[in-house]
Amino acid sequence: MSLRLRLAILCAVLTGMSTAAVATVAYVSTSSRMTAEVDRSAFAAADYLTGHREHYDPLSGEVIENFPGDPAGQLGPGGPGGLLDQVAVQLINARGVRSPIHTGPILPVTPIDRLIAAGGGGRAVATHTIGSVQFRIITVGLPGGGAVQVAQSLGQRDRVLESLRNEFALLALLVASLGALAGWFLAVRLTKPLVELTEATDEFSATGKLPGPLSTSRDDEVGRLAKSFAAMLHALEASMAQQHQLVRDAGHELRTPITSLRTNIELLERHDTSLSSEQRTELLGNLTSELSELTILVDEIVDVATAPVEEEPAEQLDLAELADRAIEQAQRRFGIELNLDSSPTMLIAQRRGVERAMSNLLENAVKFAGPTAAVTLHVHPGELSVEDNGPGVGEDDLRRIFDRFYRAEASKSITGSGLGLSIVAKVAASHGGTTFAENLEGGGFKIGIRWESIDEKH
Repeated sequence: MSLRLRLAILCAVLTGMSTAAVATVAYVSTSSRMTAEVDRSAFAAADYLTGHREHYDPLSGEVIENFPGDPAGQLGPGGPGGLLDQVAVQLINARGVRSPIHTGPILPVTPIDRLIAAGGGGRAVATHTIGSVQFRIITVGLPGGGAVQVAQSLGQRDRVLESLRNEFALLALLVASLGALAGWFLAVRLTKPLVELTEATDEFSATGKLPGPLSTSRDDEVGRLAKSFAAMLHALEASMAQQHQLVRDAGHELRTPITSLRTNIELLERHDTSLSSEQRTELLGNLTSELSELTILVDEIVDVATAPVEEEPAEQLDLAELADRAIEQAQRRFGIELNLDSSPTMLIAQRRGVERAMSNLLENAVKFAGPTAAVTLHVHPGELSVEDNGPGVGEDDLRRIFDRFYRAEASKSITGSGLGLSIVAKVAASHGGTTFAENLEGGGFKIGIRWESIDEKH
């Protein structure tokens, strides 16, 4: 069952229950008030009757005191005692013998009624069914004995209540239907972003691409969830696109060293016996060099493709100490003198990532600035950079210098994968920093990482 249908049913049930509760209270209140009105009319008629002084009992032939009779015809239809037009009246003498004195059915006499008529006094109220009609019967004792019973039919009340029940049932059905429609309309509005996200997720699962822009303009909880989910989908789409691009670029870059290895191996297989010792040594040296370059390229591809190393905990590092070691290693590797400009610089970071970034920056400067250029590693709070006095970089290349596998046209003859600076950018992003690259006035080039707070960013 869909969420929309559940919300619609819930609204219908809630509105139906609310209407039923209100209708029940109204029905019970109306029934009580109408019954009370019937009792009031019956008591009024009884009081009217018992307010006169004499009446002749046709059954016993005795005169009952304090019973009015109707000597002047006051109780007939249309007279001042018009209350009797809607009631049945019956007399009970002291011995419990009943005698109808006004049109209507013969009323039942209960033991309580006989007790009142025998001189017990008081009043009694009861509901009896005579034939198929309910009557409200009032029994009022007379001074000196005897009693008057006044009965009024509840048929009119029952007809009104039946009509009221039908109206309330229809009203409850109507309100529940309106509640269901309102609930459906509300559910559609509430779940629209979720439905769009579901469709987008299905499309993304099937094709790997989002169908189009997602509607995330709402500011409520559902809207915020939709925005977060949409951002996640866009990030996932971008990540998949980057992975596909990485695979394509890596495949392209790997073809060259693999082809060279294959060519040299085939050459060695075909001319193994005819090669001189010097030729064999040169060929094996080429194979070793190409294999080393291929290994480095594969390692760099893995570094770019994988997430930051979560197994390595971040620690508080003094970048000046790491810079000393990075300078020593680079000087041994390239056989040239490098400069260091540093001051104590503390950073909470992953050691291997920072060391790799320093190494890549120094290697990039040594390769592309030229063998005679002066290269300096700067380490100060808020900045890690490498500066050289080489020819610099073209403006078009500056915009793409940190892209994976990107190599400037002027440097394509130099050995390299084009991944070193993209690894630097990745290390910077994982430690809260940003990369920069700029040509210096008067010549030279500067590239590195900046961050806002050396103590807080990590």
